[in-house]
Amino acid sequence: MSWEPFQVRVPASTSNLGPGFDTLSAALSLYLTIGVESVEGAGVEWPPDWSLPLEENVLDRSLRAAFSDLGAEPPGIRLTIDNPIPLTRGLGSSGAAIIAGIKIAGQITGERFSDEDALRIAYPLEGHPDNLAASLLGGWVLSWTSGSRVRSLRLHSALRCRFVVAVPDQTISTPDARAILPRSYDLATAVFNIQRSSLLVHALHTGKARLLREATPDRLHQPYRASLVPGLEAVLSGPSQKPGWSESLLGTFISGSGSTVIALADGREAEIGNWMVRTLAAAGTRAQFRVLDLDTRGARIERSS
Repeated sequence: MSWEPFQVRVPASTSNLGPGFDTLSAALSLYLTIGVESVEGAGVEWPPDWSLPLEENVLDRSLRAAFSDLGAEPPGIRLTIDNPIPLTRGLGSSGAAIIAGIKIAGQITGERFSDEDALRIAYPLEGHPDNLAASLLGGWVLSWTSGSRVRSLRLHSALRCRFVVAVPDQTISTPDARAILPRSYDLATAVFNIQRSSLLVHALHTGKARLLREATPDRLHQPYRASLVPGLEAVLSGPSQKPGWSESLLGTFISGSGSTVIALADGREAEIGNWMVRTLAAAGTRAQFRVLDLDTRGARIERSS
């Protein structure tokens, strides 16, 4: 089995967007890039500085799962990896790696997986669909499950905004962030989130940015996860005064299970980012911010440079 060298680029993602727990997500303009070339023999040749144990290596697991789905074994593959996506910060690093592995297997074998097949292979490796779907499809994404089947749709959105992404030094594992959540909720909490998530889908579709402040609050997971990172609750609450940039701040939410927090912004992004970093620092949490855009292409194969 031989092929021309190529690379796969997979966007980072943010999930939940506040109230859309395990349902709503978006692809971000920050990319895992993996170069792939053929070498003699069989199996995967990892970069010399690769230090992740195989039991934690979801890229290796997804590669093998995708080849297994095709009834094949990985041939000789040499990988080069450039991954600026922060690990265990709620920006979909594992989801991007899983989608990358499936894309690589499909490109090598010439058996291009459909989006539905890619999610079918990926879902057992991740356990929730939202980050996977955003990294695969790009854009704003709505996901749901029916038994073991995963379905995802790109949301047609007229919203124009940027993502101000504040990334704390502190890491949070998804299992820990899920373990802190209650096992049941009262009716008022359920109704609150149904209302906000429905409003959020409407705001995304119509582009009515003024609705986002009301659409992004959440009561299912954010009140509990915010306690894991000092200062996060203050960022979610918004500035105590009304600074000149406040009208540009459309809404804030924890990205996935954290620790990253994201502000949707329409202008004045640097001022918003500096406020987020200062607010976290006042509570003892060091963080840096960057400004990202919505990725609309999703995972793609490119000719190696």
